[in-house]
Amino acid sequence: MPAPFAQKYKAIFAWRPNLIGQFLFSTLLSLLPLSLVVIVFLNALNKQLAVTQQIVSDNYQISKAFNNLKQDLNSLERATRQNWVLKSESLDELIVDKWRSSLQRVDELSFLSSEKIYKQQWQTLSRLLTGTRQKLVTENLQDANLFIPVSELIAEQTLWLRDQNEKKITDNQRQLKQLQNSFINWLVALIPLTLLVSGGFLWRISGRLKGLTSVIDKLGQGHWQQNISVQGSAELVELGNKLQWVQAQLHMLEQQKDTFLRHVTHELKTPLASMVEGTDLLSDEIVGPINKEQQAVLELITQSMVRLRTMIDSLLSYNAIRTSKDSINEIEFSDLINKINNHFEHRLSAREQTLSWHSDLPNKSIAIATELIEMILIQLISNALKFSDNGCVVNVEVAKSEDTLQLIVSDQGSGIKEHEKSQIFSAFYQGKNAKDITVQGSGLGLTIVKESVEQLMGTLQVEHNEPQGCRFKIQIPINKTKGVN
Repeated sequence: MPAPFAQKYKAIFAWRPNLIGQFLFSTLLSLLPLSLVVIVFLNALNKQLAVTQQIVSDNYQISKAFNNLKQDLNSLERATRQNWVLKSESLDELIVDKWRSSLQRVDELSFLSSEKIYKQQWQTLSRLLTGTRQKLVTENLQDANLFIPVSELIAEQTLWLRDQNEKKITDNQRQLKQLQNSFINWLVALIPLTLLVSGGFLWRISGRLKGLTSVIDKLGQGHWQQNISVQGSAELVELGNKLQWVQAQLHMLEQQKDTFLRHVTHELKTPLASMVEGTDLLSDEIVGPINKEQQAVLELITQSMVRLRTMIDSLLSYNAIRTSKDSINEIEFSDLINKINNHFEHRLSAREQTLSWHSDLPNKSIAIATELIEMILIQLISNALKFSDNGCVVNVEVAKSEDTLQLIVSDQGSGIKEHEKSQIFSAFYQGKNAKDITVQGSGLGLTIVKESVEQLMGTLQVEHNEPQGCRFKIQIPINKTKGVN
């Protein structure tokens, strides 16, 4: 294939009309059948109207000629009767002219009538008139009864002609009615086709937009490696190209943010470790004795360093959850429970709090995204313990149905105000109740929980716990995530 032809061929198939062009094309395509039906109907209607006009014209001319014939015959009969009495030469000439005129009227009727049945009627009338003329004029018979067959035939043909005219008009009206019904039937049949074509265009545009929505949703969930391929109109293809550019920019920014968080948190750990070690040396009076005021200052510094370490650990967890690959591990949930209990052992002892587990899981290994589930439970339990009073109990319920893993963490703390429920999952948000807590958190705990649940394609609900406190309910679909089997 020559290069110029190949380029032209490729350009033709690469051409994509814009939305307005597609809309106009679909509109024309949907209206084309209707337009054809209307054109065919108008053409047929025009022909039928021409037939109607011809019928009316023929009927009028035939009726007019027949009425003139009847008048001539009536005048002929009167003149003949008068001539029998008067014996006038002028009446003789008039009678001859009337017979000639009557026979010409019959010839005119034959000329005006194209149908065979009409010609047969006029031929019958012509033969009768010719015979009657022969007897009355040529043979010079004076018998009034000779006009009776003519009168009777004229009367019969008058009725017959009226019936024929009515029949033609009735047939024409029936044909017009059939044409109208046919047009209506075609319209009724083509309306679904028109709607189908229009609906197909809307369905196609809707499908493209749904594809874009899916791409945008995946971008919002951090799927930076997805292949964005948008088909359709020129505007949609251009929008797909813009989304690819946005994806690349977001991916780059995300990598920069992850790198920044990773470097900053690790860089903060080194001086923090030195500060902790120095504070411990001062508190243990290794470098010399300290008084009570100095000890109080050291305790304040120690509390701040504990909070700083918590914030650094939360930042590391937050970064880890965003880069997690949902690795699946076979584990007995009882081992995970023991691991979490050991994590909170000192904290529970310090405030005389209790962590109560209620598990309906089978005593066998299950495949779950262990790191994500562990992170969710640790953050929720830590949040519940922080907002619960000394000596209180935090309940954790774990259950598994055929297709859902359910986690419920409830406490008896101060609870969450209704107007704060939409904000508590925002990064670094500290609720009003947090001001009354001695050890402040980082504000990332519930954000980590929310993003972990979303990564597992689960649902997260915040409810009021009776008689007081807060209740977090998480449901993770097993058949939609690799996190649970």
